[in-house]
Amino acid sequence: MVKNSLESLIAFHCAPTLAGIKAANLFTWHHTREDMADGLIDAARSRLAPYGISMEILCRCERYALIFVYREEMLGRAFTPEAECFLEGYGYAAGSSVAEKLAVLKNRLTLCGEFPHEIGVFLDYPLEDVRGFIENGGDGCKACGTWKVYGDSERALALFERYKRCTDYFCKKIDAGHEMVQLLTAVPSFN
Repeated sequence: MVKNSLESLIAFHCAPTLAGIKAANLFTWHHTREDMADGLIDAARSRLAPYGISMEILCRCERYALIFVYREEMLGRAFTPEAECFLEGYGYAAGSSVAEKLAVLKNRLTLCGEFPHEIGVFLDYPLEDVRGFIENGGDGCKACGTWKVYGDSERALALFERYKRCTDYFCKKIDAGHEMVQLLTAVPSFN
């Protein structure tokens, strides 16, 4: 398997979402040709869709694409009433659909002038950690792993370890020549 192949990158950056233990992951893909990239992304979308996994390009330029991989049902649950209220402060309509929220996020990525850190809600990070990161400018966290932790560090560290086991599993299997769809048919729990 080619190390920089789209499938390898999805396995490395999105394993917890593939396994159904996290609502979403995000990664940047450096591609060589935009016309070929679109075909590869469409093919990956088609392979992931039967497993309830979606892929969205949040923004792109000539050689890079910021790709959001998510499980829509899980992501919808991440938008709790408290999260909805928080996101309203950044221009997201309360009660809007996942697709509508993603449209606002895409717009904020291109027009905001800075990275929209509320994206942590979309990435299934605890709201207290997203707020803590924004309020503290990324400083003074209790722990650091998949995200910077300002709240329950014990819970976060356990999740980070679970995500690591999941990522190791997917990457080893892909490196051994398994295809993504083979792995998605029988995913271990990683408890």
